[in-house]
Amino acid sequence: MKLKTFFTNFGLYILVLLTYFYIFSTIVVFTIGSLTGGFSQLLILPIFVILASLYSFAMWKWYQKDLKLEIKNTKLTSSVWLPSVLLLAFIIFQQLVPIESSANQNAAVELIQQQPAFAFLYMVIFAPILEELLTRGFLAKFLFPDQNSLAKILLYLTVSASFFSLLHMPGNLVQFLVYFILGAIFGLGYLAKKDLRYSMGLHLANNLIAFVLIVFF
Repeated sequence: MKLKTFFTNFGLYILVLLTYFYIFSTIVVFTIGSLTGGFSQLLILPIFVILASLYSFAMWKWYQKDLKLEIKNTKLTSSVWLPSVLLLAFIIFQQLVPIESSANQNAAVELIQQQPAFAFLYMVIFAPILEELLTRGFLAKFLFPDQNSLAKILLYLTVSASFFSLLHMPGNLVQFLVYFILGAIFGLGYLAKKDLRYSMGLHLANNLIAFVLIVFF
């Protein structure tokens, strides 16, 4: 990638981040504030779904526009089942080996307990879609479009997983590694299938399992 193209694409990626942190975060804050302020869920939740859906659709169309990715088939990316198996194994591992909850996890538990309907829509539906666009799709589109070697694939997975982990505000190295591993698994799913919807599905499944465990166990 030429230097001028890199800086142009880097600027576009920063723009993606700004839309997420300003537009979508505003939608979430407005919704939580309205619900805690006593407004009816029957009024606020449909508004949230409409606004979040419009934003997600716009971001998806932007991601797809003129999308050109080159992903080399390697032993690491040759199996579409490997990411699913790794995710299942990691979920089981987390249940068997207790890890101190991060501030982000504690906030998620509190939100589920106080606003379960909104938490389901936000954490299980929209967060997986938008976080995959943010930390996987747009990152590949603008900064890693040519993954034509194993080294470039590993670099992309490292950067993507690191950003995904930092986005969840880990409080220590162990918490960072937990999110990093999840991000790497989701990223591997994206590269193996060459379809962001696969990593979205993995992410959704992970969050759904976490949601069910918090609500019922």
